[in-house]
This record gives sequence, C-alpha cells and structure tokens, in this order.
Amino acid sequence: MRSIQSLVHDAFSRRRTAVIVSALLLTALVPATVDRLAQASLTLLALTGGLLVVAVVALMMRGGAPGMVGNDPDSPVSSRGGVNLLLYLSPVIFLNIVFPLVSPRMADATVGGVQLTYVVLASSITVPWLAQAACMPAYRAIGGLMAERDMEQITRRFCQVWPAMFVQTLPLVGLFAVPLWLATGWSAQAMGTYLVLCGAHVLFVQSLVLANVGERRGLWALAWGAYAVALAVAPTLWILPPVLAAATQIAAMGKHLTHARSFERLGHRNFAGDVIRGLLLGAVLWADKFVLFLVTDGTFQVVVVFMGMLPAVLAYNFYFVNLAPHVDRAVAGLHRAIEREPLPVLASHSTLLSHIVDRAVLRTGAIGMALTLAASMLLGGLQPAHVLLAVAVSVASWTFMMLTLLSYELDYIGEKITAQALSAAHLLVCVLAFTALGTNGAYGVLLLADLVLVAVAWGLYKRHWVQPEYTLFWRHATSW
Repeated sequence: MRSIQSLVHDAFSRRRTAVIVSALLLTALVPATVDRLAQASLTLLALTGGLLVVAVVALMMRGGAPGMVGNDPDSPVSSRGGVNLLLYLSPVIFLNIVFPLVSPRMADATVGGVQLTYVVLASSITVPWLAQAACMPAYRAIGGLMAERDMEQITRRFCQVWPAMFVQTLPLVGLFAVPLWLATGWSAQAMGTYLVLCGAHVLFVQSLVLANVGERRGLWALAWGAYAVALAVAPTLWILPPVLAAATQIAAMGKHLTHARSFERLGHRNFAGDVIRGLLLGAVLWADKFVLFLVTDGTFQVVVVFMGMLPAVLAYNFYFVNLAPHVDRAVAGLHRAIEREPLPVLASHSTLLSHIVDRAVLRTGAIGMALTLAASMLLGGLQPAHVLLAVAVSVASWTFMMLTLLSYELDYIGEKITAQALSAAHLLVCVLAFTALGTNGAYGVLLLADLVLVAVAWGLYKRHWVQPEYTLFWRHATSW
C-alpha cells in the first residue's frame, strides 16, 4: 500500500504519475486513430509527434534536480546539464545520422556469402548487451577509488587491469556467436567477421569506462564522433570505426599506459559474478533485439524497432546524466549525517534521500512515456502499416527501461540478487515469447509481463529505500 501511496503523496509525484498514465492511454489509442485517418491527416499526426519529441527533449535539456523538498523540482540547476546530456547522447545522434547514409553501400558488400549489413546489424544488436557484462568487472576494479574521484589513481588502476580483463572478456563473444550461428547457419567467414567485430567493440566500450567515470563528456563525444566519421568514410572497412574510436580513448590515457605492462588479472570468482550480473541486468533493455534477430534471420522491421526503443534510451540516459548525480550526492550527505548528526537530523536526511530517488524515478518514467507517445505518433504517421508494432515496441521498451532502472536502484542499495532475479525473469519470458509467437505478439506478451515485473520491482524498491540509512549502511554494520 505504501508503494502505491508514494505515487500520489505530493504534487510532484501526482503530476508525474498523471503524465505516465495519460500518455500510456493516449499511446494505446494511436493504432485505432491511424486506421481512421486519411493520408493528409497522417502527415499531421507525424508532424505533431515530431513537435512533441522536440518539446520533451527541450525540457530534458534544461537539466534540473529530481526535486529537492521545499524547492521547485523542475528548476534548472545548471546549463551544463543540457550540454552534458547532448554530449552523452552523441552515439544516438551520430549513428542515427550516419547509418541510413551508409546502409546502401554496406548492402552492396558481402562477407562469406552474407550481406555485410546483416553482419553489422548482428554486431550492433549484440554489443550493447555484451558491453554490460564486459565493463562490469572494470567498475569493481576501480570501485575503491571512486569516492575520492582522483582520476590519476583511477586511470593508473584501470590500465593495470585492462589488458588482462580484455582477454578474460573475449570468450563472452562466443556466448552470442553460438546461438547466432545455430539460428542463421552463416559461413565460417561471416561468423569470423562477427566475432572480430564484436571483439573490437569490446575493446572500444571498455576504453570508454574512464571517460564515463570521469564524466568527461567531451572525450566521450570525441570517441563516437571518430566512430561515425570512420563509418561514413569507409563503411565497408568494418573494423575501422571501433578501433579508431578506441584509439581516441587510449591516447587520452597518456603516460598511465605504462602500467598496462603489469597485466594484472582479476579474481575469477568476482569476475564471473560481475559478468553474470552484467549479462542479466543488460538483458532487460537489449535481449529482445538479439532474440528477434535470431528468430527472423535479421529480416525484421529494423527502423520501426530501433525508433520504437529510442524513447526508452533517451529517458534512461537522461536519468544517469542529469538525475543520478543528485542521488549520489544525497547518499553521500546521508553518510556524512550518520557519522556526525543526531538522530532527528539523520531522519530528515533519510526522508530527503528517499524523496529524491522517488522523484528521479518518476520523472524519468514520465519523460520516457511522453517520448513513447510522441514516437508512436511519429511512426504511426510515417509507417501506418506498422503502427501496431511501433506502439508495442515503444511501450514495451518503456517497461524495459523502468524495470532496468528499478533493478539498478535495488542493485545500488545492495539487493543484487533481487535485481538479477527480476532480470532473469524478463529474459526467460523474452526467449519464450519470441520462440512461440510472432513479433507483434511477442512484444505484447513482453509488455504485459514487464508491467507486472515493474509493479513487483517498484514494491521491492519502496521496501528497501524507505529506510535507506539502514539498507545502505547499518545493515552491513550489524552483520559484522
């Protein structure tokens, strides 16, 4: 009951909850509306959807804290929030511009009898999920240095473990290659290209860890800019984009690269645990695309599926760029209060943290659902024949994003097994749905299943975040 009350307990929460519910209902009406519209009206619908996208993105660019008690939750904190978000979204921006331009040239090339477009698409679908597992061990390796934010120390430590970690993570590519080969029957040359391409992307995504940790958004954007330029100039030279992009990050490590000679291996037990954790948590946002590729041999509606998931990706990135730093600062403030303040003051810090996290999650959900409505209108106007798929993918992707976000909050507060169990449930439903049903039906089943999982995750999240001082700190102290 408390978890439901938290959705309407103040004006901020009520407004965001109302936005989510209203936008969801309006999105559900889009397919029926499209069926009744003439071509001119469809153009107007697409234009309205596009304008709504612009309006919501403009709101996101304002930045802003997730809502401090007693202050205007939507007041912008700094103009840097919008700039940082724009830089962080550089892969979305650059690749959505470049890929449509180079696809015809890719389609003319083949690798081992397979169109290069399909090999690159398979890699593009694999890498985001693979990256979650490939990068997770790096954060454990530098975790002890994160509090001080000394990038010299962090870079040195990363360089010590990166070469061995890269080698340790390469076998993960095989976990994706085996089902791909069984489903497609591609030739050895095509599969070899896929393996090398995924391996090069592992190198690239791991090289981005330091830019991400140091919040060096310009360096992050430089990497993706180099990737996009290489892709635009030589689209059939498939190895060039990830290697050139990784080179921009390696160059930034400078003198610390000498520490790479230590080739320090990470402990097998912790490494395996981090990899499994990354695979499960990453599956919620990315497994559906990989499984869809397997069951359709890559012949699904790529534009509709990827455009349909963009609202979730934008909202998810908005959370981590503009809202997560405020949550981190509030957690640090609670930690200081535990050490220095009397219990009445500590209680106010605890309540404040709980409100900040609630509002961050609700604000992300509201932005994501508003963008989902906009994307459904835009795709419905531009591709009316696939409007049902567009709506199913868009709303399902919103549930994926919310489940991932709530799982992250559970993982953050120490409920790692709970977060992984929720993710595993999603993965199981995903595999069964796409194996047994068509694309539309599978996304419909996933949407319904993940709505249930989101409700469960919200209840668990509220249970553990209602007293964050206990879950984050005292529980561990009393267990010693």
